[in-house]
Amino acid sequence: MLVMSTFTDIRIPLTHLEDRLENIDLEYFLEPEDKPSFVNSSNVGEALDRIGEIDYDGIYETIALTAVKKYEIPVTKLHNDTTTISFYGEYDIDKINLTDEEKEELLHIERGYNKDGRPECKQTVVGQITNEYGIPLVSKTMDGATSDVEWNREAIRYAGQLASEGFSQGIFVADSKLVCDEHVTEMNDPEKRISFVSRCPANFNDKLESRMIAAAYKNGQWAEMGTFHEGKAATAYKGASFTEEVCGAPMRLIVLESDSLKRTAEQGLAKQESKHATIIKEAEKKQWMCLADAEKERDRFLAKKELSLFDCGVSIHKETKEKWPRGRRGADTKPRITETYRLHVDKIEKSEPTWTDFLHRESCFVLISNVIDGYSDEDLLKTYKGQQVVENSFRMLKSPQLASVIYLKNPKRIEVLSMILTFSLLLRALIQFRLREGLKEFNEKYPDEKIYAGWGGRALEAPTYKLLYEHSINCYFERENWMQYSFEWPSNTTRARVEPLLTLMGLSLELLLE
Repeated sequence: MLVMSTFTDIRIPLTHLEDRLENIDLEYFLEPEDKPSFVNSSNVGEALDRIGEIDYDGIYETIALTAVKKYEIPVTKLHNDTTTISFYGEYDIDKINLTDEEKEELLHIERGYNKDGRPECKQTVVGQITNEYGIPLVSKTMDGATSDVEWNREAIRYAGQLASEGFSQGIFVADSKLVCDEHVTEMNDPEKRISFVSRCPANFNDKLESRMIAAAYKNGQWAEMGTFHEGKAATAYKGASFTEEVCGAPMRLIVLESDSLKRTAEQGLAKQESKHATIIKEAEKKQWMCLADAEKERDRFLAKKELSLFDCGVSIHKETKEKWPRGRRGADTKPRITETYRLHVDKIEKSEPTWTDFLHRESCFVLISNVIDGYSDEDLLKTYKGQQVVENSFRMLKSPQLASVIYLKNPKRIEVLSMILTFSLLLRALIQFRLREGLKEFNEKYPDEKIYAGWGGRALEAPTYKLLYEHSINCYFERENWMQYSFEWPSNTTRARVEPLLTLMGLSLELLLE
């Protein structure tokens, strides 16, 4: 019932499960002697407690890997990332009857700056590994203060475990937090080698990223890679590839220049230039009573971040003024001489070497991989850009219909609930996989035909679970007698869009009514 409730597009908290399911025939899912009123948040809590007594993470992984085998879903890439899930309420550890050692091992919900950009949220961290089709193979709920580096250490272990269970993992993909001396050395261990690709962090291995970018521009042998998406806004890349020894093993380093990053860098430089008039005006209007203070202000001005890419000339001008006392001046009356100092900006012009270096750095990023052969530079870039599949999964995990406002009494319930929510994501990912594989087979069989079941009745291209859900939102089975149901299409438009999607998955109304 909890899994079923996550497929409703409503904003009712999971704590009010009975309200989420008010339009669903609960007797279809329950034994005849049970009552629908049994489905409530209290009984769900007890069920979560029971599941929490067993290896729920192991159960999920078994279900996910079984589904992968059953539907023959390729696992040639593993995408890895973390997110945070925010919680409301408190749980009382003292009422769980645990020893001090057991309490130390419990999941800790901690306040922190979550990955949605909101500070001081009570949160847990969820680490997830998916394949290239977004199928969540591994999902683990961890303490709210768990770092990406800590999770990556666990993720590497999971990747090795999947390989030992007969899944050809292909390439392990993660963000730059994966790349550190410890992890790179471990993944290159000959006995448990894991092929990976990631983004090279700026401070790794004595600023390896900057050195490779400089080498690429010095070498000047760029290869055009084109775009990887359609549309006017699609980013175009060009790359230069090197092989260097890193952490005791040969490593492939691909410097990639992105035209969108280059445009952003150029806009940033133009924005800095536009601020110069204001900065100069502010600096030149100040007066200083002694030369030492003026010199300090000149040094502060030259150190401004906005001027770091420019050659500046600043001089200090002394201004002398006479101030005569009031009244009639006598023969021996003398003026009081005051001296003040002002800055004068003589020039601000581009520092060509610094300017060029900035443009190069900001226009590029570097991929690092221990895959030396068998993949082209374009293949590795495309593999890395596939990282969005796990990010898409996270967006669904955190959407209101999945997480809502959650109040749970103990840490185990939170871990089990996260596992169940991930199971819901697994079902959605399987639906999407079957839709897309069905469309692929249809296009191969009927290359000149189109299925007009996309958004707004457009031709179908990359169907998603959400598309099926939105199209069928007004479709209902109605119970006539015990376990006997009928169905009527709400409109011809709905039928024209939903029926082809069911067919792509190998389903039909007759099968669903059996």
